[in-house]
Formats: sequence, structure tokens, C-alpha cells
Amino acid sequence: MTTVLRSATVLVATDRAADAADVRRVLAGEFDKVEVSTHSESAVADFERVRPEVVVLAFDTVEKSQEYCLGLLRFSKVAQAHPHRNVILCGNADVNAVFALCKKDYYDDYVLYWPQPHDGHRLVMAVWNAVRHVVASRDPLPGRGEIAAHAQSARALGGVVARRLDQGMDHVAAVHASLASVEREVAAAPAHENVRRALAASRESLAPISEWAKGFRSEVASHVADAHALAGKLEPRRQVILVVEDDAFAAKLIGKALDQQNFDVEFAAQAEAVFELLRRVRPAAILMDINLPGMDGLALTEWLKASPTFAHIPVLMLTGEATRETIERSKAVGAADFIVKPFSRDALLAKLARVVG
Repeated sequence: MTTVLRSATVLVATDRAADAADVRRVLAGEFDKVEVSTHSESAVADFERVRPEVVVLAFDTVEKSQEYCLGLLRFSKVAQAHPHRNVILCGNADVNAVFALCKKDYYDDYVLYWPQPHDGHRLVMAVWNAVRHVVASRDPLPGRGEIAAHAQSARALGGVVARRLDQGMDHVAAVHASLASVEREVAAAPAHENVRRALAASRESLAPISEWAKGFRSEVASHVADAHALAGKLEPRRQVILVVEDDAFAAKLIGKALDQQNFDVEFAAQAEAVFELLRRVRPAAILMDINLPGMDGLALTEWLKASPTFAHIPVLMLTGEATRETIERSKAVGAADFIVKPFSRDALLAKLARVVG
């Protein structure tokens, strides 16, 4: 396993060659393949050439790290599909902000590194753990659906076993009753002593069968219960709706409208947050405000529809301007429908039902 981890590829991304050399020197003792990318115009090409398991963001500001990640997600389909982890280096002034971003899954880990490392091994350990995570994700373990299918089969098997045991026990009980009836008929006839002995022997021979059935039922009961519990946990999850809305009040209203339905709701206020959410969530639909800061909703929808990974997700545009131009532009970028604000809860759910089911 250690050999596999050492052979992983690490890409150090920064715009300062001296910092790239410094970070590379720290990592080179533990990893065989440490590459650097120091020019913004070649960032996408460098990533696609190297295809790293871990990207170390060694920029001197958080904003530069964000721009780098945003550029990869916008312009590289390889970056979208290739499993990798991001470790960001920061200074004392940014550590709280970076910590908050890592909690939101914008980055996978951070290291307090500038102006000098406080822990000489911390960067190596962060990259080591990141590589371990990526390698583990490649392990061909059964997926959730496959495990659920096996659990359902085990649950069904438990039902078959219980039903067959009941049938067997009913048969044994019927034989007992039949023997008892015959015994009563011959009880008054001394000439039938041999018959009575044979009946008694038959009754005794049935006792081990009854005991075996009871023991078997007891032994499998806990396993069947576990299968029931696992199958219950693996029932299909609620569908996720991603709401892209920079107006906190409007986002809250949409969240309340969806609260009682079969949906879990994720929120994003701008394009970068959408890109990061899509790394870990596959929504059933996206409610997209047109007027977003930075990349607007139309441009973001167009980018999503150009991506093979996300093109299948229906997008409903949220707009306060139901003009012909707005509608035509929404359709042109691939939106499934649009919703005019303010809208009623019933209208929102009806639109969602049409695209999600």
C-alpha cells in the first residue's frame, strides 16, 4: 500500500516559481511524482497532462486559489471527471476563512504554511491522507445500489425460510395430531400393544425435528433482522434540489416551499459554490436565478449543458422579468423551463414535478 501511495502524482499549483520549488522540495522526499504548474495560461493543460491525485494550492492568497479551481472546473472536462483532492496552503490571516471553506467542501484540507511551516510534517501528512482517500475511492467495492439489492435478497430469503419453517412445523403438528387420534382408537384394545409402541416411537422420532426447527429459527432470526435493518437504511434517498440564488430571503422562501416535499435542498449563491457542490452532490434539478454575481445564471446553465457530466440535470430559470428575450435566452442555453418571481408554492412544485417526476 505504501508503494501505491508513494507513486501517486502531486501537482503544485502557484504563480510563484520560488514557492513551487520550495513545496516540491518538501514533498519530493515522500512522493515519486511531484509536478508544478506556475503559469495561469497553462493551468488547464498542466492538469490534463499530469492528471494528479492531489493538487497543492500554493498561492499567496485565497482568491488566487479560488480562481485556479474555478478555471479548472469551467474549462476542463478532465478535471470534472478525474478524482483528485485539493490541499490549500494559507497564512495566519486567512486560516479562519480557509477553515470555513474546507468545512463547506470547497477544499479538502488546509495547511498553515506561510510565512513558514509551523509543522514540518503537516504538509506531507495532508497530501499523504489525500492520496490515501483517492486510492481508497478506486477500490472496486460494491456500490450502494448493489449492496441494497443484496440486502433485499437477504430479507426475501429470510421470509422464505420463515414461511417454509412454518409449513414444516404445521406438518409436524398435523402428524402429532394424527398419531394422537390413532392412539386413542387403539387404547382400549390390548391386542394392539405393538401398535401403541410403534405410535409412541413415531411420536418420539418427531421431537428432534421440532427442536431442530426451533433452533434454526432462533439462529437465523438475528441475521434476518440485520438484513431488514440494512435494506431499510438503503432505501432510495430523497431527491436533491439545488437552489442557486444570491438573495437570501428568496432562497429561504424556496426552501420553505420545498420543505414538506420529497426533496433535500442545497443552496448556492454564486457559480463557484455551484461547482464545488457538484463535486459531491448530483441534484435531480437546479433552480437557477438569472441575475447572479460574477457568472450569471444563463452563462452558468450554458456551461452545465456543455458538460457531459451535468448536461442531464434539468435547470429551471428563476427570473423577475418574463420578457420574450429572457425566455428565448433561457431556452437557447438549454433551460428546461422558467419560473417568474414572485411565484406560488403550487406553481413551483408543478414545474418541478414536470421535470423531476
